[in-house]
Amino acid sequence: MTTLSITTQHTIAPVDRKIFSGFVEHMGRCVYGGLVPASYPEASQTDECVDIYRKDVLETFRDELKPPLVRYPGGNYCANFNWRDGVGPLAERKKRLDLAWHNTEPNTFGTNEFVAWCRLTGSEPFLCLNMGTGDLREALAWIEYCNSDADSYYANLRRSHGIEKPHAIKYWCLGNEVYGDWQVAQVSKEAYAAQAVQWAKAIRFLDPTVKLVLCGQHGYNDWDEYVLQQCVEWVDYHSIHLYTDQKTHEQAVFGPRIAETCIAWTQAMIDRARHAKHVAKPVKICFDEWNVWNTQEYPGDEGHEMVYNVSDMLGVAVWLHVFVRHADIVEIACIAQSVNVLSPLRTQEGQLVKQTTWWPYVLMSQYLRGGRSVSSHVNSADVWSGERTGQLAQFDDMLPELKYLDMAAVVSEDNVLTLSVVNAKLEDVAVDLSIDADIKAGLEKIVVSGEPGDVNSFEDKDKIVPVRSSLSTDKKVVFKRCSYTMLRYQL
Repeated sequence: MTTLSITTQHTIAPVDRKIFSGFVEHMGRCVYGGLVPASYPEASQTDECVDIYRKDVLETFRDELKPPLVRYPGGNYCANFNWRDGVGPLAERKKRLDLAWHNTEPNTFGTNEFVAWCRLTGSEPFLCLNMGTGDLREALAWIEYCNSDADSYYANLRRSHGIEKPHAIKYWCLGNEVYGDWQVAQVSKEAYAAQAVQWAKAIRFLDPTVKLVLCGQHGYNDWDEYVLQQCVEWVDYHSIHLYTDQKTHEQAVFGPRIAETCIAWTQAMIDRARHAKHVAKPVKICFDEWNVWNTQEYPGDEGHEMVYNVSDMLGVAVWLHVFVRHADIVEIACIAQSVNVLSPLRTQEGQLVKQTTWWPYVLMSQYLRGGRSVSSHVNSADVWSGERTGQLAQFDDMLPELKYLDMAAVVSEDNVLTLSVVNAKLEDVAVDLSIDADIKAGLEKIVVSGEPGDVNSFEDKDKIVPVRSSLSTDKKVVFKRCSYTMLRYQL
């Protein structure tokens, strides 16, 4: 018999709300057709818009997801981006070639439009500096434009654009994936580290209140170790980017467990670097790009408009479980991306679909944020023993046994225990719950399930939706085949 063991007295860490953050890049239809109408700015003043923004998307973010942070403007787009092109009167903005995604960027949506959208959705902007083709003077000018209340050129430029008060942007990335040969301006780890130290020093002269994110790789590379050793005292976070395969059900569901090992390795690198440099302040992990992604069927230069199925839904749930289980070191995580591009939300003109992956994402965001991540363990001999292909083969020596059940457990301030459970098996699984606390009442059971290939489409938007039911205090529970389940108990 499988047992789920939960130790509520063992707190891992509070679940930071920022692990449910988003990401907006000028790529495909994420901005134009996603945040704003495809025909923006011409057709933005309609009943389907709030200010210039798509009403359906904005309200879904504001009322349901409530993302704490949203990263912008990239992504690979950053390496050829100049913030000045996207501010000021629309008629004066210059169209530019986007070398990352081979498009022409109209720049009618820029810094101020993005910040205004964040304010309307209750999110905090999280900006990424161009350390590709950009220079330090350009970066400092952008931070001055956003954050300064001085009587200075760029602060006054912002005021001339109708924004009197500073945006007060707290979180800034020191570049994006500058290690990659797919970047417009790739650099070595030595060159990046030397540059990052000087940028961080200058940025803190300008605004010592900001939080800086170091550009990491996957968390286990030579790049990660070197840049941390050189820069750890200057930054607040080390970033990791990772996308997991979904060519098979098993790849989609078990792939995110790779991130668990990446996090452990990164934590060890951070600790070593802090010790060597005698850095007392904590440096946390910022997993600011993650998702399940079939790169062959949905390549980047074709917009990444991936249709997610139930297998992918379970993979996204496991991804989020990983972050919750490692709440002591992972403080920020940004799903890539927020609308249309590898997103839980898809749009057409006048329509919005919540993909399968939306449901674990929004449910965990609603019920797990702010609580205490507590120790949990799946005691089961029921493991997947199939052939490991793709990333599962690549990372075979890094992966533990792959159990069909995956879980995270959180206790809220009002003493509600929430169990978040994935059953990846194509059979129902019966379990016993072992909880080190008395259950006063069962509050609710929420189940999202279907066949592995099932999707939500514009023709059938509600094929896969949560089913809510009452919950008893019985500690024998059956998890449906191929399902995501949330159990909520009053302790």
